[in-house]
Order: sequence, then structure tokens, then C-alpha cells
Amino acid sequence: MIKTLVPIMTASLVAAPLVAQPRYSGGNEPVTLSASETDPCSYGVIVELAPETTISVYPGASEELDAIDELAEATPVWICETSNDEQMVGIIFASYQGEDCEVSTPVAEDTDYFGPCDSGWVMAQDVELLAG
Repeated sequence: MIKTLVPIMTASLVAAPLVAQPRYSGGNEPVTLSASETDPCSYGVIVELAPETTISVYPGASEELDAIDELAEATPVWICETSNDEQMVGIIFASYQGEDCEVSTPVAEDTDYFGPCDSGWVMAQDVELLAG
């Protein structure tokens, strides 16, 4: 019985990283909270848009990726990082009004956001910085 379990357990351990990998591959890039003595993100909103228009949220800093969500004008967001070319920003946004996204406390080291809210990347021009 032990000889049977060893290959199964080994296969499970080898396969586990493959399940988590898509978040970091194919252009996917989680939003990172940067270590500092202040809040890791700044507060902003989605800028004024044409009527009945939304902006796309991407899983990484590229419009070539498939959108994972849409945001409407005046949606509150937390701006946490900027892409290398400064064209996109990594944001965190609540699924419902009043949800605590847990980004108001400094972090000791850079860490990917895995909090209760949604996150992704949008074009920097579509976000207005309000505070931070």
C-alpha cells in the first residue's frame, strides 16, 4: 500500500504548481502591493466615459490579453502599481459598495494582492487619482 501511495503523492506534488501557474503565465500579472511606510495603494476613480461605455480590466499589463471584467464611470479603485511603460495601472476594486479591500495598511514587503476584492490592469488614462 505504501508503494502505491508514493507515486500518487509525488504526482500530486508535481501537478500542484501547474494549477497555480496560469496566474503568472501568458501575460497574466497579479497586482503587487509595494512595501512602504504608507498605504500600498492610492485612491482613484474611473474617469468620465461616453454614455453606456465601460473600460476593460485585464489580467496583466497588456490590452492584448482577454478582458476579465468591465468597470463603469466613477467606479472607485485603488491604484497600486504602474506598468513599466506607464501605459497601464494595476488596480484593486470592490465587488460591492462598502467592501473593505484591505489595502489601507502598509505592507512589510512587496506582495501580490490576494485580498477579498477583485484586481487587474486598466489603461492609466482611464483612472483619475484622487488621494495618495
